[in-house]
Parts: sequence; C-alpha cells; structure tokens
Amino acid sequence: DISQWRKQQLIRKFQRRPFDTNSPAVRIACLTEKILRLRAHLLRTDLGGLHQEAKRAMRMYLTRRTRTMKSLYKSDYTLYRHTCTELGIRCIRFAIPLPSANPQKMLNPQAVDGDHARFLIRQRLYRAKHRPREVREPGTQRRIRWTRHPLEPVPESHGRPKPSPQQISTAWPYGVRQERVEGKQVIYNPTAPGVGFWPAKQKIVGGRTPEPK
Repeated sequence: DISQWRKQQLIRKFQRRPFDTNSPAVRIACLTEKILRLRAHLLRTDLGGLHQEAKRAMRMYLTRRTRTMKSLYKSDYTLYRHTCTELGIRCIRFAIPLPSANPQKMLNPQAVDGDHARFLIRQRLYRAKHRPREVREPGTQRRIRWTRHPLEPVPESHGRPKPSPQQISTAWPYGVRQERVEGKQVIYNPTAPGVGFWPAKQKIVGGRTPEPK
C-alpha cells in the first residue's frame, strides 16, 4: 500500500532513534498521512453526504493531531516549526498561558504566547489607570488618605445664586421673580444646623450661604 510506504518514510524521517514510532513529531506525521488519505477518499467517492463514519474519523484524527501539536509546541518549539514546515501544514501559535512570570522557568522561551502578553499589557495599563491616588490637604499639602476616585475641585459657583432669565409661565406667579432674575435669591443649605445648635469652640460650620462680594 502506498500510504503505508509513505508512513514508513515519514517515520524514518522524523524518528529520533531506531524503532521510534511514538515521538510527537512521528505522531504528527502519521496522523497527517491518515488525514490526507481520508481526504482523498472523501473526494474520490461521492455518496451524497452519507460519509458519516469517515467524517467522524476525520474529526478524531484532526483533534488528535492538534493535541499532539500543542504538546510539542509547549515542549520544543524548534522541532514543532521544523515538523510543520516539512509536512506543509500551518504553524499554529497556540494560546498557552505562561506557567510562571520568571523566564527561566518557562517551558519554551522562544514560543512566548502573543495573546497572553497582550493580556498582561492590558492588565498593567488598567491597573495604572485605576491605581490609588493620594489626596492632600490644599493648604499644607499633608496627605490625608488614598482614593481610587480622585474628586475634582468644587467650582466657585457651587452654592451661589445664579441669575435666571425672565420668562412667561401659565402658573402663579406667571413669571420669574425679580430676585431670581437679578441673582439675589437665598439658597438654603439643607445641611445647616437647626434651632438649638450649639457650635463647638472652633470654626463655625454651616449656616447661611454668604453673600457674593
């Protein structure tokens, strides 16, 4: 059989020692020959889509070869690339996470996974963007605490009355009051202390909003 002869030639080509028939490179070569032979059979015979057993065998061979290629990719990348080049199959770069951050402990430093490297870069950028920021006191620059959400400074117009344009309304008072038009209305502080508040002997907190100068 010509397929058996091709298989023996591939075994002799990729074996590492005499009587070697189960090394990863030899297994990939033999499975590739089986896949090509089964593909030729499927193309040669037309049963109108009734090749269920042959298609199932094809899926099994492809899965087995992919598993062996992935194992060889992790252990010996140079031999993996040589095997793929000699057999004429695509040199797949499998997405295999690195076992350790230490390059000395990696299985194969030459076959660094690009997807995992990009993932680590994205993680580093995300953590740098959302790292804890220090909050300092405005006057003394004394560090108060750390926060992950730095607050923007309060604008000067916060809590100040703002002028509103005059407009006609169908409800009472049928327009905007004059004090609101001029921007002199009183803005009440809902957190201001009520009746009976006894302030401490320090700077008074709360009260009416001071008038603009």
